[in-house]
Amino acid sequence: MTAARCTKGFMPLGKVKEKEFLSRPMGCKGVGFSFVRYKPGEGATYVQRHKVQEEVFITLKGTGSIILEGKRISMPEGPVIRVDPTVYRALGNDSKKDVVYMILGAIPPKNFPLGGRTLLGDGIPNRKKVPRWKK
Repeated sequence: MTAARCTKGFMPLGKVKEKEFLSRPMGCKGVGFSFVRYKPGEGATYVQRHKVQEEVFITLKGTGSIILEGKRISMPEGPVIRVDPTVYRALGNDSKKDVVYMILGAIPPKNFPLGGRTLLGDGIPNRKKVPRWKK
């Protein structure tokens, strides 16, 4: 892969330490993402919010908790939670096993949204090239 245009990384869930910030090592300029592992009873030591960046939280392994505006919500594997920039939030682990989260954020694009079903709505499909998938 061309380093300037594409970057490939590798982060097996079993290797995630407390916090793995991967945006800079991957060369991201508009997307922030990280993996966070909390052992039982661990979590953020404060709540936080943002000026303009929304965030998305996904539990990849285990069951954790997210605090949104003072309300504690269970975060099992599966749900995807988007949080507005102005909402105070904190992640943690109220369970008896480790939990691993993926956290995503991005720089708001100018003139967002542009429409369509994707974030920017600026995709240009080529329906003549159809990939084949193994069954």
